[in-house]
Amino acid sequence: MSTAPEPQSFSGSLRALKSLHGRFIAASLLCLPLFIGASGYLLEAAFKDNLLAAEQQQLQSQFYILLGAAELQEQEPQQPLWMPEQLPEPRYSLADSGLYASILLFRSSDQESTGSGSRLIWQSPSAALLSTPLPTQSSPFNVLSAEAFEEGFRQRGDFFELSFDLTWETADDEHLPLRFLIHHRRDAFLAQLKSYRQQLWYGLSILAMGLLVVQVLIMRWGLQPLKRLVRDLRKLPQQPVRQLQGQYPLEIEPVTDSLNQVLHNEQQQRERYRNTLSDLAHSLKTPLAIVRGEMTQPSNDGVIDEQLQRMESIIRHQLQRAVLQSDPQMHKALPLRPVVERLCNAMDKVYRDKGLQFDIQIPQHLSFPIASQDLFELLGNLIENACKYGRKQIGVSAALEDRQLCLQVSDDGEGVAPPQRQTILQRGARADTARPGQGIGLAVSTDIVSAYGGSLSVDASEQLGGAEFSVRLPLNH
Repeated sequence: MSTAPEPQSFSGSLRALKSLHGRFIAASLLCLPLFIGASGYLLEAAFKDNLLAAEQQQLQSQFYILLGAAELQEQEPQQPLWMPEQLPEPRYSLADSGLYASILLFRSSDQESTGSGSRLIWQSPSAALLSTPLPTQSSPFNVLSAEAFEEGFRQRGDFFELSFDLTWETADDEHLPLRFLIHHRRDAFLAQLKSYRQQLWYGLSILAMGLLVVQVLIMRWGLQPLKRLVRDLRKLPQQPVRQLQGQYPLEIEPVTDSLNQVLHNEQQQRERYRNTLSDLAHSLKTPLAIVRGEMTQPSNDGVIDEQLQRMESIIRHQLQRAVLQSDPQMHKALPLRPVVERLCNAMDKVYRDKGLQFDIQIPQHLSFPIASQDLFELLGNLIENACKYGRKQIGVSAALEDRQLCLQVSDDGEGVAPPQRQTILQRGARADTARPGQGIGLAVSTDIVSAYGGSLSVDASEQLGGAEFSVRLPLNH
């Protein structure tokens, strides 16, 4: 016999449980029958208690009917209680009507006995033709308190029974211990309970199926945002802006926000990959110019080796930046003046035909936590830009103000027109297209400054008259 379908069915169940919809359906199929079953049990028990309470009240009413109809016959010691032939309740007169009554007399000496001294002094005509005798009552005589009806009501076989003991005082101050017994068949009670049980479980079954259908519809409606999220994710590669748009439920918004952040970081990473080659080429331009200039000199005093080492460091640094973002908190403080002096000496050799004069106003002890390559890249681009567009005078100053590093690089050139001051800081934008260059030097500097939480601005130099580039880097980054 083949057993292949069983593993397939089991694997299909496992696949269904892997989905949210399948899990909700499985949980509903497990929890809903338990809930419906418990509800049905409680409702049936409450209905049964109500029927029993109504039955007890009905038998109490029958007791008062019998007590009101009974009369004392003092002249008949063997039959001290007289009952009329026609009682207010007609069922007592109908044979086998289902409602029966009896009255027992206890001898005074037998009140503390076990009930063997009692005798029947009256029985309703409805019990005359019974095929089976009524249940006997052998409990001792006891005049009960106000809770007598509750204590005397019980179920005995096919009957409900109510017993009530009382003492009837005669004119001669004698006491007649009497016990009233009322029996009522349970057939009507059982029929009502059965009919209610059938209607209850039939209604609960329909309600359970309706609830299951409604729950499935609610789940499908509730899971629509997730399905829409899947569709939006599939459409992202074809969209120009790879960001999730539209409104999502509050529970899904953290997921969409995180996805948008991941997509934004991925786009930035790709942008860094594309810009790395441009940045690398631009960063190598100055060292190559220095090497080219030194190649024509008979003695370079190790300048070529120094620039080659710098080129190697630049390549390593740019490739690392393509993968990792700068973490300012992990850098140690670097002195600024030695770096500026080295860059100014190098630029003096590149632009020796101009005869540049450098004015460095940086304290010897001033330092700032920044990566070495970032510092060389930032200052190198700004100083080279000043050397390129300046005439003779180049000024470099730095100081700490309000826990910020304030650095200015100025020149005595023509300056930058106000409409172009923001444009030249963008990648590929240049104010002077007549001179060679890729137009990304200032944009690279802007990226470095932004990575450290700072700002880069362009203004007119008050001292030299040309352009002045101001850098502000927070110290507590």
